[in-house]
Amino acid sequence: MNTPVVAGLDGSAASPRCVAWAVTEASLRGRPLELVHASMMLYRDGSLSEAAYEGLEEERTRLLTEAKAYALGLQPGLEVRIRLLAQEPGRALVFESEHAELVVVGTSGLENFGGPLLGSVALRLVAGARCPVLAITDGAPDADTAPAEVVVGVAERDRESRAIGWAFEEASLRGAHLSAIHALGGEFGAGREKVDEDTSLAEALAGWRSKYPDVRVSRAIVDQHPARALVAASDQAALVVVGATHRHGVTELALGSVGHALLHQALSAVVIVPEA
Repeated sequence: MNTPVVAGLDGSAASPRCVAWAVTEASLRGRPLELVHASMMLYRDGSLSEAAYEGLEEERTRLLTEAKAYALGLQPGLEVRIRLLAQEPGRALVFESEHAELVVVGTSGLENFGGPLLGSVALRLVAGARCPVLAITDGAPDADTAPAEVVVGVAERDRESRAIGWAFEEASLRGAHLSAIHALGGEFGAGREKVDEDTSLAEALAGWRSKYPDVRVSRAIVDQHPARALVAASDQAALVVVGATHRHGVTELALGSVGHALLHQALSAVVIVPEA
């Protein structure tokens, strides 16, 4: 099944940037693009007249149609579909993530149509997503000027980490350099400790380097809090990739302080990858 790249649009000024990033990802991955707009205002609960509902649907459909035309202007020949949903945006995008390759969303800005802050939608999506989420932060570069650099934060040097694998694949597709960063969050102990940490990081990357031999990789063990280290590294990157795990006994992901810091402060796009 050729699962799509999904872009959640709210009609704000940030939507064209979201579309452009989604077009890039769909093109790199050879996937169709689905442009989705969801709003509870479209839900027919009797609070508006039928004529009012039809007017809203026409307005939102026009939003999606214009976004589709913009996407095709960027990448003629790309398969682009549009979907209008009468649902709460965060919940709708979580559902869409179950059959998506990637979901692309902005992280801030007030919806033009009386909806919630998109930031809250992005956070809900990230918490519940079943596929990687690419969040376009306020500081992220435009899709066509993004540096050829991908950064991955390695918290637990697991050779099967989905975040590491996703970062390698993205770097390969982009022809980009990959920087793998493990931040200790405090002072190093003996010099041997740093050597051991570097050896463990190298082992975590080894299998992926064999799978993606075209990717140029550098690794760094840094004496900083992970959030600070990754925000700093985002200044020269197209994307920063981090993993998130499910809380014990619940379906939501535990984003943690690192993910929150990146969504609010990163100068690149941010990718949150569910680890399990």
